[in-house]
Amino acid sequence: MAAVQKKKNFYNRVTSSMPLLVTVIVHVVLIGIAAVVVVQQSGGPKKKSFEASNAAASADKQVEHRLQVARRGGSAGGSSGPVSANRIFSTAENALQMPTMPDLPSMGAGGFGGFSGMGSGVGMGAGTGMATSLGGGTGLGGRGFMSLSFLGTTNQNVSKVVFVVDTSTEIMEPRKGGFQAFSIIRTEIMRLVSRLPPSAQFNVVLYRSDGSPDNGLDANLFSPALVPSNSETKREFFAWMTPVNAQSGRYGPGSAAKRTAWRPKPIPPEAGVEPLYLPPVWARALHVALDQQPDVIYLITHTAGDARRRADEALIARRKVESERRREEFEREMKRLGLDPAAVIQARQRALAKAGAELAALNQRLTSSGKDPIVVTGNTQITRPDVQSAIRRAGGNITLDRTGWSTPDGKEIAMPDTFVNSVEGVPWDTIIPHVARLQRALVPERALLNVFLFVGPDENPAGPIANLTAVARRNGGSFQLLTTKRLQELNTREETTP
Repeated sequence: MAAVQKKKNFYNRVTSSMPLLVTVIVHVVLIGIAAVVVVQQSGGPKKKSFEASNAAASADKQVEHRLQVARRGGSAGGSSGPVSANRIFSTAENALQMPTMPDLPSMGAGGFGGFSGMGSGVGMGAGTGMATSLGGGTGLGGRGFMSLSFLGTTNQNVSKVVFVVDTSTEIMEPRKGGFQAFSIIRTEIMRLVSRLPPSAQFNVVLYRSDGSPDNGLDANLFSPALVPSNSETKREFFAWMTPVNAQSGRYGPGSAAKRTAWRPKPIPPEAGVEPLYLPPVWARALHVALDQQPDVIYLITHTAGDARRRADEALIARRKVESERRREEFEREMKRLGLDPAAVIQARQRALAKAGAELAALNQRLTSSGKDPIVVTGNTQITRPDVQSAIRRAGGNITLDRTGWSTPDGKEIAMPDTFVNSVEGVPWDTIIPHVARLQRALVPERALLNVFLFVGPDENPAGPIANLTAVARRNGGSFQLLTTKRLQELNTREETTP
């Protein structure tokens, strides 16, 4: 018979369930502690969110306002003058700086990108402002820091930018649109630099041909290497860039406030760059920019140029013989006319010098009245139809005195071409592999190349357009055709952008 179990009293029931009781008590205590922590955090002071200061936004507006006022005031070679550094640069301490930000992780295209594809983008603090159709920069990206828009071309993820600018007189000739066009280019470069954030780096290369047949380069750099775009550097840059092609008779790279020579980096033989190859002047200037190792290059040129190479000695010898033959023929013809060959040449030189002096005097009157000067590459260009039209519109009348270098019936005597050229032309498409070799030799990651060809209203250079477009696309960039009218349209759009 089974034994009858005794009924447990209250004490026995409690002590037999002790482990469960301890567990319940521990959970209750932990839940209570957690509740206290949550209440303290939710009830405490809120963390401050990052936002640009009102002072920074105000400083950015001051910079933009001064630029617009300067542009509306004109930039003729006369009393109005070009855009000055004082008109562009704000003396506010934070005018060209971004607020202090914590270190941010690298982001790809989907990060803090601006709306640069539409020509505008949200700025982040003073110094970045709004990206517009002519220039500006915002956003953070994987490869670089921001997006940039310049003269209608936009590039994403940029942190290092170089401007390569043709400052030759050809870009300001009457047939190209005159003096005013370059003043717009100069202003827009300065405006874009004024908006670069301090984390960005930049440089500017001014260039032109040195006049030699081997496509020699005359270049002037703002700095030997890329520089940070802080307020002090921008102030120095504005002072350096302001006088460029801004005064009558003072043009080219040397018109900047100071000159910095290019010291090319050595290129190893295995890079495949042919030492006898002579690329166009703009391509030589591109070499200067690639030495800076930028992300993006904006290159402005008035011509596609020619590719050349040094001629061999046999060809040069034949050219010398041909030059001597032309000289002898000229002398025989002058003797037949009863003229001294040397006196004829000197008379022509005096006539050209006289015409040049008359043009200089006319330009002095124009600039004194606040008008743009008439720019020519040389005195031989004064008789060209577009130059003569510009002279007449300005109220002048300049003709060549042909006394002493004309035939008895009044015809101009042509001078003999006795120059012995030491170079010969090569196909233009050789430039594309040349640039590719420079990219591989000088830049860790290919720099994007944007090319702008500046042409006159009556020019239709189909060949140069196709050639320069091919170069730009092969180097990840784009090609744009610029005219004075196009620059004015872009400038007007910028001035009316809120």
